[in-house]
Amino acid sequence: MEYACPMHREVRQPAPGKCPKCNMALMPQGIRFALLRHMVGKPWHLALMVAAMLALMVLAMLLIHS
Repeated sequence: MEYACPMHREVRQPAPGKCPKCNMALMPQGIRFALLRHMVGKPWHLALMVAAMLALMVLAMLLIHS
């Protein structure tokens, strides 16, 4: 398996580690990790996803208790 920096795609290595350019953890490459790499590369996507999940949880709780 190959690992790459989410911010610097040209930084790759065969084992986990840190990017020498930005010190971020290298992420595994492949289809299984595409969403994780996308969310880490763009933190506002992660924040949007968390906000949507919280809104759904609140809605579910309101529906259950009404």
